[in-house]
Amino acid sequence: MQPFRCFLHNEERPLNRFPVKKLLLLILTCFFFNHAWTQGIRGTITSKSGEILPYASIQVKGTSTGTMSNGEGKYEIALKPGSYELQFQYLNHQTETRNVEVSADWQTLNVSLQEIAIKLAEVRIGKSKEDPAYTIMRKAIATARFHQLEVDTWSARTYVKGNFRIEKVPFLFEDALKKANLQVGTTYILESINDLNFRQPNQVTEKVVSIRSNLPPGSNPAINFARLSFYNPMLGEIVSPLSPKSFGLYRFEYLGFFNDRGLIVNKIKVTPRSKGLNVLDGTLNLIEGSWSIHSLDFSFQDETGTQYGIRQLFSPFEGVWMPVQLETTAKINILGAKGETRYITSVRNYQVKLNPKYHQIPEVVDEKIDKEIAATLRKANTPAPTQATRKQLRKMVNQLEKEDRKERKKSGEDVTVTRNWSFEIDTLARKRPSTFWEGERQVPLTNLETQGYQRADSLYKANEVKIRKDSIRNLPKFKFMQLLTGHTYRYGQRKELEWYPRVLTFESPVFDLTKSEFFNAVEGYVLKTRLSYVERLSKVKSWNASLAGRYSFARHRLNGGLSLGYTVENTSVRLSGGRNVFQFNPADPIPESLNTFYTLFQERNYMKLYEKSYLTLAGTQKLGNRLSVSAGLSWQERNALTNNVTRGWVDRPDVAFTSNDPENRALANQTAFPRHQATVLTMDFSYRPLAKAAIMNGRRYTLSNRSPELTGAYRHGWTGGQSFNQIELGIRDELSILRNSFSYAVQAGTFLEKPLYFTDYRHFNGNEIIFQNPGLNNFRNLPFYRFSTAHRYLEAHGLYEFRKFLLTQITPLRLYGIKESLQVHFLHTKEVNHVEIGYGFGGILKVFGAEVLGTFQNGQYKGLAFRVRTNL
Repeated sequence: MQPFRCFLHNEERPLNRFPVKKLLLLILTCFFFNHAWTQGIRGTITSKSGEILPYASIQVKGTSTGTMSNGEGKYEIALKPGSYELQFQYLNHQTETRNVEVSADWQTLNVSLQEIAIKLAEVRIGKSKEDPAYTIMRKAIATARFHQLEVDTWSARTYVKGNFRIEKVPFLFEDALKKANLQVGTTYILESINDLNFRQPNQVTEKVVSIRSNLPPGSNPAINFARLSFYNPMLGEIVSPLSPKSFGLYRFEYLGFFNDRGLIVNKIKVTPRSKGLNVLDGTLNLIEGSWSIHSLDFSFQDETGTQYGIRQLFSPFEGVWMPVQLETTAKINILGAKGETRYITSVRNYQVKLNPKYHQIPEVVDEKIDKEIAATLRKANTPAPTQATRKQLRKMVNQLEKEDRKERKKSGEDVTVTRNWSFEIDTLARKRPSTFWEGERQVPLTNLETQGYQRADSLYKANEVKIRKDSIRNLPKFKFMQLLTGHTYRYGQRKELEWYPRVLTFESPVFDLTKSEFFNAVEGYVLKTRLSYVERLSKVKSWNASLAGRYSFARHRLNGGLSLGYTVENTSVRLSGGRNVFQFNPADPIPESLNTFYTLFQERNYMKLYEKSYLTLAGTQKLGNRLSVSAGLSWQERNALTNNVTRGWVDRPDVAFTSNDPENRALANQTAFPRHQATVLTMDFSYRPLAKAAIMNGRRYTLSNRSPELTGAYRHGWTGGQSFNQIELGIRDELSILRNSFSYAVQAGTFLEKPLYFTDYRHFNGNEIIFQNPGLNNFRNLPFYRFSTAHRYLEAHGLYEFRKFLLTQITPLRLYGIKESLQVHFLHTKEVNHVEIGYGFGGILKVFGAEVLGTFQNGQYKGLAFRVRTNL
C-alpha cells in the first residue's frame, strides 16, 4: 500500500500564514487516516479441494463491516487493533466463523470452505403426495410482501465493479470499434464506490463517491447498485419464483436442507415448465420459519440470445436477512458480435431500521397441508397473533398497506409516485487519489485488473495533451465532409448524467437519402435537409428551433418551414409555419423510403400528396400523472398536385402511374379539390386512470404501461365557406394473460357536419405493399384511401402474442426468440365492413417477421395477403 499523502492546496503556503490549531488538527487527521488502514486481515478463500472461490462474502460479526474476495479468491479487510469474529460465506458452501486478533500490521488468514452437505428431512406432504417444495414455496410467497416492507429505512456503502470483454465483432463494426479506442480481447473494468439510502415505499438516494476504470480516455460512464429483489412478483419481464403466478410457470423440487448459523435452510430447485425466454432455472435457498431468502443461483436467456447468470447472498442485520453480495454475468452473441460481462456488488456498513408491523410475521399455515388448523383459523375470522392462513396474511398485509397509504397521504406525500430515485456523482468522484481506493475498496485487484489500469494510465499520459484540449473545447469544429454526411454538434459545459446545454443538428440532403424518400411521381427527385437547435435552460425547461428545406426537381419548387418550441415542466407550446407537401393521411401510412422503391422499380406510386401553406399554434398540458390535454389552431392554404414524371428507373409496359388523386368509394374517386383556405381547431385528451408516476433526479415521469388509455378528439374546421365537425373516442391497452400478451385498440367517431373536401376526411392506416409498418392500429390489406369516410366509423384491432404456440413448440426456435401471434383488424364505415384475421411470427435475425391474413369485406372472402414485417 502506498503511503497516504495529505495535500493542503495546489500551491505552497508558508507555515506562519496557516492557523496553528488547524495545522495540528490536519496533521492528526492525516496520521489517523494513514494508520487506520495499515492493519487488518488478508488472505485467500478456497474450497476444501483447493479450488479458489471468487467473490466470497466476508462479514465482521456484530458490525456492519464487510467485503468480498476478488476474482482470484483474495480478500483483505482493514480493521483497527482488537478482537473480531469473521464470517466467510460462499454460495453452496458452509459458512465459516473465525476469531481473529488484529495488531498493528496486516495478518494472513487463508480460509477453506466446506461444501454444504444437503440433508433430507421428513416433510408432511398431505394426501396429494406433492413434492415438499410446494408447501415451502406457498409459505414463502405468502410472506414475500412482508419481507419487502419489513425494513423501513436502510443505508449502506457499496462497492460495485463491472467488467466486459469483446471477443469478436463483425467486419462492419471493426471501424467503429477502433474509433471508440476499444480492442477485441481486452478486459475493461469499471469500479465504483456508492453511498445508498433507502426509505419505504421505494425511495432511493444514491451518490457515487468515486469511480475508476481502464476505459479509453474521454469515457465517463457510471454504474449504480443493482437493486434486484426477488420478493417482487416481476423482475422486468421475468416472473419471480416468489410471485403468486409462479406455479403456472415453474416446477419446484425439494433438494433437502442444510444448517447455517443455527438456522435450517431449505434448498429448492426451480425449473421452467417449458424452456423459453425470460424464465429462471436454478436454485433458491429459503430459511425455515421466516421463509426469507438465504441465497440464490439462477440463469436465463433473453430475446437477443444473451445468456445471464444471477447469484445473490444474504446475511442477517438487526434480525433481517439483507443482500450483501450480487453477481450477474452475461454472455452476448448478437449478429456475429460476441462478448461477456460481469457485474458484482458488495454491500457493507448497513444501517437498518425495522418496521415492527411487517417484521413480526405469524406462522404461516398451508391450507392444503394443515387443513384442520386452517379451518379453525377461518372460523375465528381473524388471524391468531401467532398463526394465519395464506389468505389471512394477504388480507393483513393489504390492510396494513392501506393504512400506511392513508398516513402518507395525510402527511402530504404524493401516493401516486411509485418510485423516487436520485442518482448523483460527486464532483471529486473521478479525482480521488489511489490512496483513497486502497482504503475504501477492500477488494484486492487481480493481476489482470492491475495490468489494465497500468495500461490505461500509460494511454492517458500518451494522449494527455489531446484530452486536455478536447475537455476545454466549447465550440464544435466544422468539417467539409459533414455537409455530405450530416452531423450533430454538442457544446457547452455538460454536467454528469445530464444533456449538453446546446445541441445543433444538421441532416444532410445526401446521406439521409437512405432513410427517407428521394423520388416520387409528383416531385420527381427530392432533396431534403433540416437544421435544428435545442437549448436546455434547466432540467425541466428548454426551447428549440427547426428550419427545414425540401426541393423538388420536377416542380422546380423549394418548400420548407420554420418551427419554434418551448417546454417548461408539464407545459409545451409550439409555433410553426411554412409551405410543404404532405400525405393526405397525416399518419403517413406509407414510408417515404418504401414509396421510393416501388416508384422507381415497380412503377407504383402509392403515396398521394398535396401542398399546404400553414401557420399553426399548438400546446400540450399534463395535468398530473393521468390526464394530458392539447389544443391547436391552424390556418392553411391547400393546393392539389399532379404527377410530374411518367416512369421510374424500370419501365414496365403493363403498369403505369396512377393519378395523384386518391381513389375513394364514397366520392366515386372524385377526390380532386380546388385551391382553398381552411382554419382548423383541434382539441385532444388522453387519460390513463391507473397510471402511476416515478421521479428520477427531481424529474417526474408517468408510468403508463399498466393502465388502459382513454383518448378523445374534437376537430372543427372552416373551408370554402362551410364548416365541419368531427368527434372521436378511443381506448387501448396491453394486458398479460398467462404470460402471453394481448393488445387491443378501438376507435369510434362521427362527423356532425360533413367536410367539403377530401383532405378533411377520416383516413385509416391501410397497406397495399408487401412490407408491413409496425404498429397495432395498422391494417394489413386495406387500400390506403378507398374507404376514407366523412360519416360514422368504427375501427378495432387485437393482437394476441404467444410465448408458446406452433413454431415455438420447437424449443430451439423459442430460445432463439421467435414469437407468434394471432391478430384481427376490423373497420366499419358506411361503405364497408372490412375484416382481417391472420397469423404472424417475428424474431428472424431479431428484426424480421412474416404475416399471413385472410381478408373479408361485407361478408365476402377477398383472399390472402402475405406481409413481411421488420423493426428496421
